[in-house]
Amino acid sequence: MGAGDLWLLIGNSRWHWVEALAEAASLPESPVLRFSHSPPPPDPALLPWERLRAWAAVGPLPLQGAGRISQLMELEGRRLRLERVPLQQLPPWLGIDRALVGWQAWQRQGRLGGGAVLVADAGTALSLTRVGATGVFAGGRLQPGLSTQLSSLGRTTALLPLLEPGPEGLDRVVTVNDPWPIETEQAMRVGCLSGLAAAVAQAWRDLQSVEPAALWLTGGDAPALAPLLRAQEVPFEPAPELVLEALVALSSGPDPRGSAEPSPQP
Repeated sequence: MGAGDLWLLIGNSRWHWVEALAEAASLPESPVLRFSHSPPPPDPALLPWERLRAWAAVGPLPLQGAGRISQLMELEGRRLRLERVPLQQLPPWLGIDRALVGWQAWQRQGRLGGGAVLVADAGTALSLTRVGATGVFAGGRLQPGLSTQLSSLGRTTALLPLLEPGPEGLDRVVTVNDPWPIETEQAMRVGCLSGLAAAVAQAWRDLQSVEPAALWLTGGDAPALAPLLRAQEVPFEPAPELVLEALVALSSGPDPRGSAEPSPQP
């Protein structure tokens, strides 16, 4: 890993970047990384593709002109695919983002004493991904995320506003002290966020009698969900960059395929 190296995850609605800063050159064991999240660029050809260390995509490559983004097609050898994620029993149809957050949370939980994990990734979709204590993918749940729910409400109802994602997304800070807003837009946000928080809390509680799991919270809407989970007395580990941390880790060391062992405790 060198200063200036880049990693990219193409998500459902945003591009997620990691850049190794200059300090990383002198701290190879503790690289200094900068994370950023933005809409798809208007002209991908202008991006510094020569610095890209590895990349992954949640779905098909986006179109550019008459075809796929040619720069990424030329860097196919640097693409991190599902088979590179060293969890056991991963189904071949699983999204790479879910595999990455599940593996990274399980690795980090291993440094906290080990055990099963449940990852709530709150983005365009709310994905709940379960990984057993021995590193086995154990299923999950999927539902529309905050921006998807808000957009759907505006498009399918006559009197509700159409809330489209902007540069900073659709969420606003929602406090547990304001559960019954008067203003329509905020009522939509509180309603959707409350439903998402309830889904996460219920999933975590469902697991406690089966295989107790530590809850890890990540994704762009995680800061808005956090106070609602605390109000329900649901313990969780905040980890905003789980998916990008995993992308860096799995592309910076030896090929970990065939192994699903958590990182040794310090």
